[in-house]
Amino acid sequence: MKLKTLAVFSLVGLMASASQASDYPDKPVTLVVAYAPGGMTDILTRRIAATLQSKLGRPFIVENRAGATGQIATDYVRRQAPDGYTVLVGATSHVINPALKSLPYDARKSFAPVALLAVSPNFLLVNANKGIKNFAQFQAYAKTESSISYGTAGTGGAPHIVGELLRKQSGLPLNHISYRGAGPAMADLIAGHVPFGISESVTANVYLESGKVLPLAVASAQRLIRYPNVPTLNELGFHNFDLSTWVGVYAPAGTPQPILELLNREMRAAIDQPATREYIHSTGSEPGDLDLPKYWAFVEAELAKWKSVVTEAGVKDE
Repeated sequence: MKLKTLAVFSLVGLMASASQASDYPDKPVTLVVAYAPGGMTDILTRRIAATLQSKLGRPFIVENRAGATGQIATDYVRRQAPDGYTVLVGATSHVINPALKSLPYDARKSFAPVALLAVSPNFLLVNANKGIKNFAQFQAYAKTESSISYGTAGTGGAPHIVGELLRKQSGLPLNHISYRGAGPAMADLIAGHVPFGISESVTANVYLESGKVLPLAVASAQRLIRYPNVPTLNELGFHNFDLSTWVGVYAPAGTPQPILELLNREMRAAIDQPATREYIHSTGSEPGDLDLPKYWAFVEAELAKWKSVVTEAGVKDE
């Protein structure tokens, strides 16, 4: 009797889940962005939200909940109903934070990955007026200094980890300067208040094109089509520098599989819109295009990779 009762309850639960998914969406969907308005994560999310709203016929609302390298938005979404109506849009910090600090949530168990939106490489940059044109000159200069400041968008982000891994492997006296966002970090680099910086291509691209900053190396597995003359850090004799910043979407754990699959499919279609692909490419980034199983595997691999990198670099939460 107990087994029959359990079977009935399971069947009812599956039927309710299937019904919920078949009607989805039947009300507004909120995309919670883990960063302030104006950055790539926000801009890209708004483009995709507009496409989803047009295609699915329901409002897709973008809500910014910035702070604590994405933790504020992440913890908020974690506590929402797993029904597909509140999802998280975050960056690489989602898979870095678990390696750095104790969190009020489990980045793996509390969320269901939905879609990869874009991947942005990280550059080692120098102020164009510094007189340094390549990485060899940077090394020679650094060896004459007791401390070399470099700025990033903040502690715990991918650019910060790139800098600390480079410091560990090169032995150069690199000193991290943490800013409240990529914009202020780039502003101080251009003004010469810090001589070097590490930034994802979205922020760096406009200044690279203007010639105000120069790229010394890129922390990606291969050279970039857009910047073919910029060497990778791996080429320069270092290792494990396949460290890009990427934007991804997550739903609370327990969200019905059909809803996850629908969101993945429609978000990939939105990214594939010519204007959106052109925007992503214009920032020096690459559009994401992973189906649900591949994106789940990607997130798992990134969690393991960044844990290993953080341990090697000896990074501690500040």
